[in-house]
Amino acid sequence: MNNPTFSLQSDHILILDQQIRIERAGDLLERYVQTDDNAPLMASLRPVRDHYLSDLDQIASPAEVVGLIAWLLRDNNIQHQGESFAETADRLCDLDNNTDSTLYSTLIYHLRDAIERLDDLALFED
Repeated sequence: MNNPTFSLQSDHILILDQQIRIERAGDLLERYVQTDDNAPLMASLRPVRDHYLSDLDQIASPAEVVGLIAWLLRDNNIQHQGESFAETADRLCDLDNNTDSTLYSTLIYHLRDAIERLDDLALFED
């Protein structure tokens, strides 16, 4: 993947403008929590999040999967408190169907992908 904001290395991701080394999604989520939404660094963190979301199989922790999805939903102003990811996906699907749009299709895809990855991780724990 060619991205001007980060560089993929063999064992980490390097955020170029800040020279920040991200070795796993948990490192990224820690930076996210520490960074103000309006800080310039946030614009560099989002593409790295999207990189992780593009292949959740590289995520080994359920907490990291949940954190990445919660961040994505927050960035898209989607309230999900009290709902499972499946309920949120269903709600967004209903909204798309009711308005005959695909406004939420990417979010629905990521939610369903996260559900599948969380199920896989749960199988590995047993």
